[in-house]
Amino acid sequence: MRCCVLVNRVLRALLRRPFSIVGHRGAAGLAPENTIKALEKAIEVGADLAEFDVQVTADGVPVVVHDENLERLTGRSINVREIRIHELRDIRVQGEPIPTLEELLAKCDARIPLLIEVKHPEDTGRVIDVIRGIGGLEWCSIISFWDEALRTARSLEPRIVTGLIYAKPPGRIIEARRLGCRIVLPHYRLATIRANALAHRLGLIVVAWTVNDVDTALRLVKSGVDAIATDYPDKLTGLRRGL
Repeated sequence: MRCCVLVNRVLRALLRRPFSIVGHRGAAGLAPENTIKALEKAIEVGADLAEFDVQVTADGVPVVVHDENLERLTGRSINVREIRIHELRDIRVQGEPIPTLEELLAKCDARIPLLIEVKHPEDTGRVIDVIRGIGGLEWCSIISFWDEALRTARSLEPRIVTGLIYAKPPGRIIEARRLGCRIVLPHYRLATIRANALAHRLGLIVVAWTVNDVDTALRLVKSGVDAIATDYPDKLTGLRRGL
């Protein structure tokens, strides 16, 4: 286990002290979410990692977007999973194109480690193929709410780091350990002192989400979280400098 922590860039970045900063959807408070611009902004303001969401188009192309339906982002009721990639090319999110996962990873080029959220378990194989194809196994990880997605990821690529996301009490720390995860990603309200201590005893790294105010972030640091996901990584870099 110690060797893996030393060589894997995702795990190493999550263990920065006093805490690591994860740009949520890139840096969703500073640039259009899940875009190349959000990636660049996360890097610019000093995030340690960036998180992005993946859906798959009707013709099987993994694309970087959170919602299946684009109405919230574009005002147009379009289901990403029901259209082909060429139909997505003209759609903009606040002026920015929706990138494919391959485009995002190529643009990232290992400059910052990534947490890639699989929204649908059946997409896992395609996501792994893209990560493997770009040479990203040491700086990309798979995270998901879905146990099936994490089991599939580990089965297809045992070297990939995985993380279980959850939002309901009492949490899913034990399940994460059984799934072979290295990371747990609780909603910040579940990242209590007791829960964080249990995760650490089981060798898991704790990433709390999504925190956009400094007071809550400071409380979480005191409770023992390893990393905090935020739409405003610039705020938390300022907090960390103060600590």
